[in-house]
Amino acid sequence: MRGALTHRWLPLAVAITACLLMAPAVRGGFQLDDHFQRLRLLGHGDPSIQLFVFADGDVAKNARAMDAGQLPWWAAPRFRHASLRYLSVLTMQLDFRLWPERPGWMHLHSLVWLGVVVLAAAFFYRKVLGATWAAGLAALLYAVDDAHARPAAYLANRNALIASVFGVLSAVWLARSRERNDRCAWGSGACLALGLASGEMALSAAAYLLAYAIFLDGRSTSTRVRTLVPSGVVLLLWAVAYRLGGFGAAESGFYRDPLADPVAYAQGALAHIPVLILGQWTPVPSDIASGVPPDSATALILRWSGVAVIGLLVGLFAPLVRRDRIARFCALGAVLSLLPIAATFPQDRLLFFVGLGSMGLLARLVYALLAEPSLLPATRWWRVPACGGVALLLIVHLVLAPLLARLGLEFDKRVSTRMLSAIASVPNDSVIAQQDLILVNPPDFVYSVGAISAVREVAGLPLPRRMRALAGAPTAMEITRSDPRSVRVHLDDGLFNVPMTRYYRAPELHFTRGERVELTGFTVEIAGLNAAGDPNELVFHFAVPLEDPSLRWLAWRDGVYVPWKPPALGESTRLAAPKGIYE
Repeated sequence: MRGALTHRWLPLAVAITACLLMAPAVRGGFQLDDHFQRLRLLGHGDPSIQLFVFADGDVAKNARAMDAGQLPWWAAPRFRHASLRYLSVLTMQLDFRLWPERPGWMHLHSLVWLGVVVLAAAFFYRKVLGATWAAGLAALLYAVDDAHARPAAYLANRNALIASVFGVLSAVWLARSRERNDRCAWGSGACLALGLASGEMALSAAAYLLAYAIFLDGRSTSTRVRTLVPSGVVLLLWAVAYRLGGFGAAESGFYRDPLADPVAYAQGALAHIPVLILGQWTPVPSDIASGVPPDSATALILRWSGVAVIGLLVGLFAPLVRRDRIARFCALGAVLSLLPIAATFPQDRLLFFVGLGSMGLLARLVYALLAEPSLLPATRWWRVPACGGVALLLIVHLVLAPLLARLGLEFDKRVSTRMLSAIASVPNDSVIAQQDLILVNPPDFVYSVGAISAVREVAGLPLPRRMRALAGAPTAMEITRSDPRSVRVHLDDGLFNVPMTRYYRAPELHFTRGERVELTGFTVEIAGLNAAGDPNELVFHFAVPLEDPSLRWLAWRDGVYVPWKPPALGESTRLAAPKGIYE
C-alpha cells in the first residue's frame, strides 16, 4: 500500500476513481435548480451571464415577480440573492450550445471538473505532506468523500467544482513560490481570481494561503507578506466588484451577508459550524439542519452532536497540532475555510475546502502513528484511544463515504423525480392560461411552486395566468370559509417553521397584526401571530367568489397536486402537514 500511495501516477488514479465513483450521475438528468437554469439557457427570459442572479433586490422588480407568483406573497420587499459566477455560467452556456437536450453529456462535463479537483488536491497534498504515502492517503480520502456527490450530479452546482479547482491550484502555486520564485505568487493570485469568478466558495482558498504563509513558508516575514500581495489584491478587487455589481444576499433568512449583516452572520455561523463539522467528519449529512425547525429537539441534537465531535477531534488531533507545523497548517486551513460557507445553512456540498484540510490532517495523523511516533504522546492512555479513533475515521472515510456518495446520488435522483411528478400533476388544459392557480398547502415554495413555470415553459405547456401559494411550509392547516370571497387559514406551526421557509424573508422582518399584502385580485391579511412573532393566522381575500372559474384550486396530497374545493360558507377543512419532495 505504501508503494501504491507514493506512485507517481497516483494523482491521476485517484482522480479517475472519483469520476468512476460518481459515474451514475450521468443518468441523473436535470435536477432541481437545473430547470431554472435550463429555462434561461434555452432562451426563455433573460439568458445573460447573470444566470445566478435570482433576485437583485429591486423593489419594483420584486413586486412584479410577487404579483406574477414567481416570488411568494411573504417575500421581503428588497429580497436579494445574486451570485457572481460568470466563469461557471460560460461552461453552462457551452453545454447548451453543444448538446442542449443531452444532460448526460453535461454531467460528463461536470465529472471532468470533479476529476480535476481531485487531481489538483493530490498535487496539493504532495506539496504540503511531501512525497510520502501520507500524501497519497490524503488524496484517496479526498477522492471518495461523499460530500462531492451532489455537485457532481447537480449541474447548477458545477460552480462549486470549478471554484474548488482554481482555489486549490492557487494554494499549489503559492507553495511553488517558495521553491522557485515570487512570480509563482502571481500565478496563485491569477488562480484565485479564476476561482472567485466561478463561485464564492473560492473565498475558502484564502484560508490555505494565509495558513501556508504562517506555518509552512519558512522565509522572512516581509517575503511571506510579499507573496500574499497578489492574492490580497485579487480579493480586494473582487470585493469591490461584488459590492458595486449588486451581488450578495439581503433580507433573506437563509443567506447572510457577513459584511452587510455581521451580527446575524455571526449568530448563524455559531449554529452552522458545529453541524458542518458533523457533516465533514461523520456519516450524518449536515443538510438535515435545513429541514428541521431551528429550536426543535432534532436541531439541538444536531448542534450538540457537532459540538461533541469538535471536542473529540480536538482531543485526537491537538497533540499532533502542537508538535507539527504541517498539522497546524491543515487544521487552520480547515477551520478558516468554514467561515465563508457558514453564511448559509449547512450543506455537505459546501465542504470541498473543509475536506481538503481535514483529510490532510487525518492522513498526517495516520503517518505519525505509523512512521513518526515522536510527533505524538507515548503514553498508553492517549495512544490506545487515538488508534481506535483513527481506525474508526478511516472506516468512515474509506468504506462508508463511497457508499454514502452513491446513496446520495440515488437520493437526489428520487427527489428530482418527485418534483417532476408534482409538477406533472398540475392540469395541462388550455383554460389554465386564463386562470389564477391557487396552491393551498405546498410543502415549500422554490421546488413545489416556483419550478412549475420553469418546467412547463420549457416543455411548451400552457402557464397559469398567475400563481398564488397560500403558504409554503410543512405545517398542518385549518381553512375556514369566512365569506364568499375569503378564507381564513390557521397554520399550526406558523408560516416559517423550518429554515428553508426563511429563504425569502429574514426573521427580523416581522409582519404586524392587521398588515395587508395587496396583489392583483388577491389580498393577504395578517390576522394573528404566534409566540415567535410569525404569522399563523391569515385571511385571504379574492376579487371574485372562490368558486369563480377564473380560480383553479389545487392541494398537495401524497406528493402531487389534486383538485380542491373551498369549504362552504362557515365551514372548515383541515389539511395535514404535507410531506415534501425530500421526505
